[in-house]
Amino acid sequence: MAYYPTGSATWMYFGNEPQYNTTAWTPLSESNADNLVGYKAVGPNQISAVTLSAPTNSLSVDGQPVAAWATTYNPAQNGASRMNYDSPSEGGETVQKITGFARVDYRVTMPDGTQVDQEGVMMQMRNGDMFFRPALDTVDDWSDIKQLYSVEILDAEPLPKYTYVALVSFNPDIFDLDIVCFAAGTMIRTDKGDIAVEALQAGDMVWTRDNGFQPLRWAGVSHLDAIDLASKPNLLPIRIKAGALGADMPATDLVVSPQHRILVRSAIAQRMFGALEVLVPAKHLTELPGVDVDAAVTSITYHHLMFDAHEVVLSNGADSESLYPGAQALRALGAEAVAEIEAIFPGVLMASPQTARPFARGAKVRQMVSRHVANGQPLAS
Repeated sequence: MAYYPTGSATWMYFGNEPQYNTTAWTPLSESNADNLVGYKAVGPNQISAVTLSAPTNSLSVDGQPVAAWATTYNPAQNGASRMNYDSPSEGGETVQKITGFARVDYRVTMPDGTQVDQEGVMMQMRNGDMFFRPALDTVDDWSDIKQLYSVEILDAEPLPKYTYVALVSFNPDIFDLDIVCFAAGTMIRTDKGDIAVEALQAGDMVWTRDNGFQPLRWAGVSHLDAIDLASKPNLLPIRIKAGALGADMPATDLVVSPQHRILVRSAIAQRMFGALEVLVPAKHLTELPGVDVDAAVTSITYHHLMFDAHEVVLSNGADSESLYPGAQALRALGAEAVAEIEAIFPGVLMASPQTARPFARGAKVRQMVSRHVANGQPLAS
């Protein structure tokens, strides 16, 4: 078998575990594979895209040459492939070999709670790092999966010797649990005028687009320091400059978390989403002039506002959402905050609350923003 140049592929890292393969230099046993069932990884602290590279071996599949990697127990001419990658568990570059390779059924949960069962393969390295990707014949089945919240193994079947690892890249977007919040200093419209978000308390009457003045039921706060932002740059705030959404919208710069949804109201939204008004994560608006990730901040305090229902409120003169009480969004706030909210709203983690407007996300949102930019149309007309 000829020696080929180095090849690279992107897999999804989903945790580090003690070796499932209990007998070195042999394939996973049936009992080893059974022990994989029930393993689950959640969120970007456990799931992330990692690019691996290693010298490949030349195979022939259906008469076509294929470059692939070999496991520790695969008697390839060049021995086991030495995988080079940046290990999330080790915090730096490492070189490892594949010790276990299995066909696996997964349950994939999306950030909005939607679940789908899919097929793929699981690979474990000598240091315990675990990776997954679609199996060769199921790649198309994963084509509509663009974002992941969690991945759980439902079933596993060991793959035998002479089964090589094809170089299939797999890289859906991974983002943190939604933290929907306003930066300190944001002015919120109330029955007493505009008040800084950090000064609001439960019981204050806040203006809502749909239901007039409503009592604020819960106010929470999250502080991220320089270490937090360095380790999770996806939580850097989005700054929406005055007038970036439309005339006087916002009236002054609005700073929100990346997942905080902003109300978009336009004919373009109507044509693309079938609704005149949709709520769009701020991070998807950065193609707009005046909307950017604020990478200069070294710390930030985020404030959360929750009502009896999901509401649209006026923030620095722009319409944006209150905290949506979905289970995943609430869990992002931490156990203490969840306990407080459950005391106010019993059973909230089991509920599926109505959204104030349809949620729009993903590639279609970016297309919508591009059309607004190309046509010079405001997002809040």
